[in-house]
Amino acid sequence: MRKIILSDFDGTLTTCDTLLAFSRFACGRFRMGTGFILFSPILILMKLHLYPNWKAKQRLFRWFFGGMPLDRFNALCADFAAKNSHLLRPKMVRLLAEARQEGTEVIVVSASIDNWVAPFFDDDIHVVGTQIETKDGILTGRFKTNNCYGPEKVRRVELLLGDEPRSGLRITAYGDSRGDREMLAYADGAYIVKKNGDIKAMKGYEKSTPEARRNAWKDNKTYGEIIRFGVVGVTATAIQYGIYLLFLPLLAHFFPSTADNPLATAANTIGYLVSFAFNFVASTRYTFHVKANARRGAGFALSHIINYLLQTCFLNLFILLGLSKQTAMIPMFCVCVPVNFLLVRFFLKR
Repeated sequence: MRKIILSDFDGTLTTCDTLLAFSRFACGRFRMGTGFILFSPILILMKLHLYPNWKAKQRLFRWFFGGMPLDRFNALCADFAAKNSHLLRPKMVRLLAEARQEGTEVIVVSASIDNWVAPFFDDDIHVVGTQIETKDGILTGRFKTNNCYGPEKVRRVELLLGDEPRSGLRITAYGDSRGDREMLAYADGAYIVKKNGDIKAMKGYEKSTPEARRNAWKDNKTYGEIIRFGVVGVTATAIQYGIYLLFLPLLAHFFPSTADNPLATAANTIGYLVSFAFNFVASTRYTFHVKANARRGAGFALSHIINYLLQTCFLNLFILLGLSKQTAMIPMFCVCVPVNFLLVRFFLKR
């Protein structure tokens, strides 16, 4: 049986994102910093999944390297690899070297430009990366191939392997991020390389069945959703709480004879409505990666109506128990935020 290792490059074989490192090496700190500041709105939108990954990367690449002669670019790539071998993870380098000694083929599959990835390795390691377009020996700043990310990694590997039956291959894959998900699911065995360099087998892959692989990704995807929900939840909670604290004195000024509970409920309602709008966009686009539609919008609204009623009940309960209007929100959030995660996930993912 033909044994193959597929390995991501940035973050898996290296300790950092080499686009940043190469841009700094080739263009200098000032130009690199200027470029990332200019494109920071696009990069933020990309992280929120509101702007295509490949398009953001291509725009950055064009700004840094568009118009550069290919010979000069390749010379920079070779020089970069020669002077930055310390970026490679020693544990992964040893692992690949031992695998090659045992006759296992190694293919590095990267979203980075293959011109600067390939010089890090000997010729017997095949590099599949994003390829750049040139015209008359000059970089146009555009990509010749699709960005080698996500499903494109599997497509490019299958193109390289040709018509060889999948049953005759034993593929092991290593990755570290969402962009490696499809490649890891494609493999018979999959490993995650953590930021500290530790290598962890993905849960469920020991059975090496399609069902086990789906379950492994389901588990890891759920953890990712929880983390992303935490980011969105903290932001939405800060928005709601900030507006709540802002409107409490305003409402008290205009309605001085109103009791604490109605004032708190009114201020929380205003904050909740603003937070709701932000939460819907962030939850569909970032947390759960689903497209907004009428059905999901209705489910999201229903989950937040339920959550709002829970918030109102607990807010008034904690005020009645003696907490101030300002502090009663804190235990209320502790109860309602986890409930809201389960409700939102149910309605958006069903």
